[in-house]
Amino acid sequence: MRGQAQDYDDWADHHGCAGWRYQDVLAKFIEQEANENFFDRYHGTEGLLPVKSPKTPHPVTDAAIAAAIDYGLPRNADFNGARQEGVGYYQATIRKGRRMSAAKTFLRATRWRDNIEVITNARVTTVEIVNRKATAVMVQIENSTVRIEAGREIILAAGTFGSAKLMMLSGVGPKDHLERLGLTVHHDAPEVGSNFQDHIGTPVIMRLRDPIGLFGHDRGIKAIGHGMHYVLTRGGLLASNHFEGGACVDTDGNGRADVQINFSPFATSKPGQPPLNFHAVQLNPMTMRPKSRGRLSLASSNPAIAPRLTTRMLEHPEDMDTLRRGVRIVREIFARGPLAELVTDEIWPGADIPSAVGSNSLDIEISKNARTIYHPAGTCRMGDAPTSVVDPQLRVRGIDCLRVADCSVMPSLVSGNTNAPVMMIAGRAADFILEDA
Repeated sequence: MRGQAQDYDDWADHHGCAGWRYQDVLAKFIEQEANENFFDRYHGTEGLLPVKSPKTPHPVTDAAIAAAIDYGLPRNADFNGARQEGVGYYQATIRKGRRMSAAKTFLRATRWRDNIEVITNARVTTVEIVNRKATAVMVQIENSTVRIEAGREIILAAGTFGSAKLMMLSGVGPKDHLERLGLTVHHDAPEVGSNFQDHIGTPVIMRLRDPIGLFGHDRGIKAIGHGMHYVLTRGGLLASNHFEGGACVDTDGNGRADVQINFSPFATSKPGQPPLNFHAVQLNPMTMRPKSRGRLSLASSNPAIAPRLTTRMLEHPEDMDTLRRGVRIVREIFARGPLAELVTDEIWPGADIPSAVGSNSLDIEISKNARTIYHPAGTCRMGDAPTSVVDPQLRVRGIDCLRVADCSVMPSLVSGNTNAPVMMIAGRAADFILEDA
């Protein structure tokens, strides 16, 4: 999932990210991709990242897609094509039954180069800054601290949590906050750690009438059969990410999808509860463009201590409104067509929780059951304002020879998963570095 074209246009129009419009970033998506199914102006076939549609989707996923179409959603064969709205099968970065990460594709293809060295089991503790210039990184390797000097510049790619944390530990962040922890302030940057955002979902869970889903307690001959199928063919259930289908839905009628629904032939339990002991299916609606904003801060000046995160998820009333609409739509999809024939009891929210407008019991359940979709972003936001953390070339404001290239630079979340967009950001960062060189 790349997100919507308007996401990137909004970066340029509302956040001052010149050069990041959809037509600017589309070229990088195409350059990086090796798509096995689509051969049009939205896709590439010569890149390093394998992308493919599921060969043998799970029958429960097939039924969910049919039910969503029966509900009235348009079929969409390509969520990264001309439009995102609709229901269909997702593409995945899978080759020969294995997920292909950035490390297995981009890094592996270049690891033979003499100018690349990968150090594992190492913790970067700080970036050394001298006269507002990033000069080196301090790295803890086993019981030793090693100083690695930069020949030209340093690029942080530690993610939404790691990059902001590392900048603050290095003296780039909110002045008062850093001084309270006894850190030397090299640049007062109040927005480092702010603007935190994430996609939030609440899965609607139904019990399957028959044991046809994916169930963690299955053992014996069935499990051995799945394993042998995978070993011999690199296919079958173990070659899937099990999120094979979904939908992007315009729930408020504004002409732009605001809820993504993931279909899965298995179900998680409520937060903090043990796994379900029966076969179940979940359709998971989530906010695509949350308006709630949180903050990441340091809990200690010790690099080994995790940062403190205040998410403020669902604090903005529009986020709750969006998620509530998503839950109501999912309940209607469950009641349609072939999916209705496969399920029995509603596990969450539960048959006693009404969907009717004006009842606050559904809001209470959503608040208790809401959870991250693992797309944290925004803590080192990009923009043209003097207060933005990085400029549109991803250079840290106020510090020379330092860039950030990860999800933290997103001024606002894209409408969908963040894996492909982060690879695109990294590819554009490489272009900027080469241009400056």
